[in-house]
Amino acid sequence: MSVASLDRLRDRTAASSTGVPADDGAREAVDTALQDRLRPVIVRVTGRTGVGKSAILAILESVRLDADGLDVRVHEDSGTDRTDFDVLVYVIAGAVSPVDTAFLSSPPGGASNKTVVVLTKADTLDDPAAAAAAASHQLERTVLPVMGATAAGLRCTGLGGMGRSGVSLVMADVRAVAASAVGPADLLTVDRFLAADITVSTRRREALIECIELRGVALLIDVLRQRTAASDGDALRELADATGVDAVLAAVSTAVSAAAASRDADLHRSLQQICARHRQVRGAVESYLASDEAVAAEMRCAALYLGVPIETGSEQVVVEQAALWKQRAAAAGDSGVRRSALALCRGYVRMLRR
Repeated sequence: MSVASLDRLRDRTAASSTGVPADDGAREAVDTALQDRLRPVIVRVTGRTGVGKSAILAILESVRLDADGLDVRVHEDSGTDRTDFDVLVYVIAGAVSPVDTAFLSSPPGGASNKTVVVLTKADTLDDPAAAAAAASHQLERTVLPVMGATAAGLRCTGLGGMGRSGVSLVMADVRAVAASAVGPADLLTVDRFLAADITVSTRRREALIECIELRGVALLIDVLRQRTAASDGDALRELADATGVDAVLAAVSTAVSAAAASRDADLHRSLQQICARHRQVRGAVESYLASDEAVAAEMRCAALYLGVPIETGSEQVVVEQAALWKQRAAAAGDSGVRRSALALCRGYVRMLRR
């Protein structure tokens, strides 16, 4: 929802449709509701000490999270900070501890719709997928495995950029190592890799490790040996896929979008309550709630509530969706489902009028 439309609402509440100025209480109520809607979305990265929160923080800070025009701020804390937040990213490493279970089974970590759980340091595990599945079963929520430090180095680096440690990832050095006699045994530990008898200097090998960790180097070597014609970009994309970072970013993005949609729902409820208390601003508020932007915002909230996509396409598709959600609203026994179905129906009808 655009800031401009909310600014127009603020301006219009200065006077009623009858020309009688709105009282201070009405204006302050509207201003407060709008300020709550426009405040930044806070993403907290938390977990026990030493689990790898900083790497996850670097990953999230390297991308633009879409919050419908709202500013998104990402913070790391020690796990004891109880300040307000909109999305929680909880980081674990290795086996689930009683501390993890306790935190995620009670507020604030217990809200599954605003919490993303990440199993980092996946490169140190024999079977990251199995470990994540076991943690998911134990915590009764999805746990996403990610090679945190490697992914952070890649996200911060880009091609020709600087890694999280300020060291450049030099693909020419990776290719030189891949073309050497370095074998699997040399890539088991940092000491073995640095001691290997190859032409790439020790300092340059250290720089590779500082940027994407030893496991990242090993995976890139495998890609380049198996696909000798692969470009630098293709090889880095394969490494990024292997880190699991895309699934983490998708989950956090979904939670951030849901937080922004929840703000719209809260705003609309607040405005409806203000209408009931302050007759002078009723015309301005009702005009806003009937606007295309407000109807679209309610449609997004409804789709998230029901867990369905918003279908777009031909006029026939939109007509069918409007009819479908009208029927579902009529048949719904739950009031929340009925309201959401009606919001989807109104949204599709509004699409036809545009």
